[in-house]
Amino acid sequence: MSKKPEDDAPKRGRGRPSLYKPEYCEVVVELGRAGKSMVQMAAQLGVDRASIMRWRDEHEEFRASLSRALVLAQEWWEDRGQMGLHDRNFNAALWMKIVASRYREDYADRKEITGADGGPLKVQASVLDVAALDAEDIEALEAALRKAVEKANGG
Repeated sequence: MSKKPEDDAPKRGRGRPSLYKPEYCEVVVELGRAGKSMVQMAAQLGVDRASIMRWRDEHEEFRASLSRALVLAQEWWEDRGQMGLHDRNFNAALWMKIVASRYREDYADRKEITGADGGPLKVQASVLDVAALDAEDIEALEAALRKAVEKANGG
């Protein structure tokens, strides 16, 4: 059996070729400079968010550009907040909602609950041996349970 020329050709991966182009690095930086989100960047490039994430993982230059773009986008939003301090019509509540949603790490309200000295929470369960209770204690326990159920039900 004779060898065909295509047998020597390098094997390509399965699926469609990537739509990635090196010039997208500059495009995402400019979109970030305009305050655009990653989804808006993907839409401008005609792809979905998964493609942007894949390109970030596969292309070092794109990863650096996307990182820079996201910093520039946050700067854009923070600049708008600072400018809003001098504008009577600025909607601070809306601005805060937007930045808290987009930049959770820096703006979202966080409540951290810890145990003693910042350690983990400890849960301690107690077991009540009702067989050891007398009639008066059982009545008091029943009354306390009824009251707790009423309170839990809004009563």
